[in-house]
Amino acid sequence: GPFSYGPVATPVVSYEESSSASGVNAMVYFFLCWIVLLILIVALVYVLVECRCRRNQKQQQLQSLPETHDVEVAEPVVAVESRSRKMNYHIGLAILFVGSLFGLGLSIFSIVTCEFAAINDSVRLDVNQLSISIYNLGLWKVDVTSNSALSGCVSTENLPFLDAPYAFAQASAIIAVMFGGIGPIILMCLLTKPGFVGIKVRYLLVCLYVLASLFQLTTLTLFGSMFCNSSLFEESENNCRSGIGSVASVSAALFWMLEVVAAACLPFSNT
Repeated sequence: GPFSYGPVATPVVSYEESSSASGVNAMVYFFLCWIVLLILIVALVYVLVECRCRRNQKQQQLQSLPETHDVEVAEPVVAVESRSRKMNYHIGLAILFVGSLFGLGLSIFSIVTCEFAAINDSVRLDVNQLSISIYNLGLWKVDVTSNSALSGCVSTENLPFLDAPYAFAQASAIIAVMFGGIGPIILMCLLTKPGFVGIKVRYLLVCLYVLASLFQLTTLTLFGSMFCNSSLFEESENNCRSGIGSVASVSAALFWMLEVVAAACLPFSNT
């Protein structure tokens, strides 16, 4: 459980460089995520452009029909329209599902990792007879060593105190996951019951993903905490740099933003 500290803990810079090897390896996975994001953006643009072209083509074809509007003449136009609409409907659902799952996965990863922010010069907290050196900051875990049994990736409860920016980042991460996690549930209802969706559901999805992206980005307030604040370090303007957790958080926010556009613009009807 958490250690018991005295009333005051003084942060001290120990000037020990921390390793970034794990961050380099993780960037490979983020690169793959960004490729998926790019593919989804291209697919989204394709569907939107295709829908617009289809509407224009339909209007031109209907205008070119005889004034009698013979049903046999109009049937091919309707058949092509139906096939195209079904294809765009399924592509749209795929964009929403894949984007939502990637956003949710990256958001959760940003919470569980110990490396949201990497500390340039490790912070040493000396309290009574206990000395803790902090090398990486996570939202709910930190990478530390100490002169006791406390070492490795441990809960932030083991720190003597957390300031407001740190606590706000933690709360924002949880709220972002909650809002983003509701999206796949609604999408499952849409998949099983296509008639479930309506104007209100579309607006609900947009609002959920807007809130998820905003709260996801506010997790970056962790960089304003006392462990990164330049006022504590005379020889460095900022003692923290981006870790794999913050990269995951920003990537999740980008997926949430994609979901906002997709939910607002994509067709939800296959008939």
